[in-house]
This record gives sequence, structure tokens and C-alpha cells, in this order.
Amino acid sequence: LTDQLHPTNLTAAADKCNQKLTLNMREGYDHSYYFIASFIEDHVTFHGKRLRKKQAEVLAIASQLKDVEDTVGKVITCKAMVARGPKMPLVKEMITVDPPRAGEVRVK
Repeated sequence: LTDQLHPTNLTAAADKCNQKLTLNMREGYDHSYYFIASFIEDHVTFHGKRLRKKQAEVLAIASQLKDVEDTVGKVITCKAMVARGPKMPLVKEMITVDPPRAGEVRVK
């Protein structure tokens, strides 16, 4: 195993970039089918949890983008704090906002 996979190099690389590493070294095992078969369920479970978490994050971002896409090029109505003149207090109002023109952006 040491000659095939060089686990000390892997450990050193993980340490160098502060990457958490769980290295499963077992007496009598090599990098054969039997070794892989012994730990594949743990390996797939490990990555499955992280992939599901990442998928949830991506879906949350995508749903926010969908909300933005629905308003591109359209007038929107939203709440805003508005001062109607100098030194006037801010008042919460519903306002309409035109789509942005060249050089402008609308931020949600």
C-alpha cells in the first residue's frame, strides 16, 4: 500500500492546505477489491451527505435567481424607505421601480 499509493504524501498535502483527512489504513489490506469493498459504503455515505448539502445550497440559490429572472425588464412594486425632501424623516412606502436603463442595475 505504501509503495502503491504513497499515503504519507497524501497526508502531507492535506496538512499543507489544512484539509481534514481520514485515512483508513488497515493491517493486512492493500488497495485491492477486498479493501475497497470493506469501506465503500462509508465512502459513498460520506460523499453523499456532502453532495446532498451542496445540492440544497445550489437549489436555494437557483430559486432566488428564478425570482430575479421573473422581474427582468419589468416594473416592480416593493417596500422602500423614502424621504420626500431634505431633512424629512424616512417613511416606509410601497413604490414602483422601472426596469434599469443602460448603466443602471436593480438590486434585490
